[in-house]
Amino acid sequence: MFVAAVFWGSGFGATNWLLGFMSPLWLLALRFVASTALLAAAFKSRLSRLERKDVFLGCLLGGLLAATFVAHIIGLLFTTPGKQSFIAGSNVVMVPFLYAFFYRKMPSLIATAAAVVTTAGLLVMAFTPGMTFNFGDALSLLLALGIALHVLAVGNLSRRMDPVALTVVQMAAAGFVLTVSAFIFEPFPFLAEVPAKAWGGLLYVVLFVTVIPFLIQTVAQRYSPETHAAILLSLESPSGYVFAVLIGQEILNAQIVIGGLIILAGVFLAETETFMRKKFHRPPKTTLLHDNGDRL
Repeated sequence: MFVAAVFWGSGFGATNWLLGFMSPLWLLALRFVASTALLAAAFKSRLSRLERKDVFLGCLLGGLLAATFVAHIIGLLFTTPGKQSFIAGSNVVMVPFLYAFFYRKMPSLIATAAAVVTTAGLLVMAFTPGMTFNFGDALSLLLALGIALHVLAVGNLSRRMDPVALTVVQMAAAGFVLTVSAFIFEPFPFLAEVPAKAWGGLLYVVLFVTVIPFLIQTVAQRYSPETHAAILLSLESPSGYVFAVLIGQEILNAQIVIGGLIILAGVFLAETETFMRKKFHRPPKTTLLHDNGDRL
């Protein structure tokens, strides 16, 4: 999931750059339709195993994903990629509370502490004296909520159905919703006027910010607790800032470095729990029986 977080982090700056060539909804529609086509072609055989209920749940997940990405891309019109990546990272502290609300069960103490530490790092990175909270930041907060709900939903559904097929269905549903929305709310784009470099950027976003990371997330969450997954995926925020610095959209300073180190401490704390669970957990003893029922 670390790889997925890094790829997603690169998406903030890339998407912000692509908005200079395409309108928001059409950019999202093209992104998800192209991603669906690639995934469906690669995993066509796995789709035939889906039941009708699985398709329905995958479509609901895709609807949530579409709404989340609308908040993401419209928010970028009013705020910076670096600031949005930090606000979006606040999903890491939302996940434990949403998990407790939906499942009536608190995550482990270590996982909760790791989420708090990670959030503290995000706050250190994002805080600036006299900072304001604008409309784009509000949409970025909705983005964080959408990500948190998506993490919980993926964790639940990936354990009940084929995670690869789930990825394809949610991509298709999101692509459908976004395409319909683009037709309704935006004029049809003059695609012939889009330069080759923008198509290259879109290809990068399709492959490395959509297809690959979403596949990784959905498969990995089958084996990872939701809070732990959210902590690992929170690395998207510092990754997003690093990429924004590399392309000249943000400036690196000591505050960012300190906040990033605190985030890494939170991730390390979460990984420590995973290591301890694997090291000290022993499967229950089993008693073998002869065919006549006597113990071996």
